[in-house]
Amino acid sequence: MTLRTRIVLTIALWMSMAGGASRAAGEPWAEAGQDQPKLELVMKIVVTCASPEAVAPTSASKDGQRQEIWPILGGRFFGKDIRGTVVAGGGDFPVTRPDGVEVIDALYRLRTDDGVTIIIHNKGLAYPAAKPEDTRYRLVPEFIAPQGKYDWLNRYVFVSTLVVPVPVALQLAKGPNENDRVIEVYRVL
Repeated sequence: MTLRTRIVLTIALWMSMAGGASRAAGEPWAEAGQDQPKLELVMKIVVTCASPEAVAPTSASKDGQRQEIWPILGGRFFGKDIRGTVVAGGGDFPVTRPDGVEVIDALYRLRTDDGVTIIIHNKGLAYPAAKPEDTRYRLVPEFIAPQGKYDWLNRYVFVSTLVVPVPVALQLAKGPNENDRVIEVYRVL
């Protein structure tokens, strides 16, 4: 067998193992997942922010355009066997990358009703829609919890959504210079 024949057969084998990699562009992909993850809602976080602060004198940064920062004033969170408050002092630091994608980047603390402080770094992307109110946000929160009752937050992968406007029953903002958002946190199983 010639080297050329071996190369052609190897490429054909790779393509057949790739589950139809030889199909034409635009054809639907009919592969089924072998281990599809499931999502379990574990927590809702209502974060209250102040009006955004403009970044000055320029919005240019090394990772894109950072035009405003949203200071976190507080909030609350609740879930199965966990509840408490959002600690004032964190922030949401969105940036628009050079490719036009908006990155959400929030860092703040949660304090449980029994006094445990948990750090959350929630980072993800905005998926713009034709109408701004239909924009979707998909984030990947990372928790840093001390050993003990809440250290399960350190041992899973989570995804979250950012929901605005906030349903009336969950609103906490008091006045025109405050606004809320709901973070729904899902554990990936």
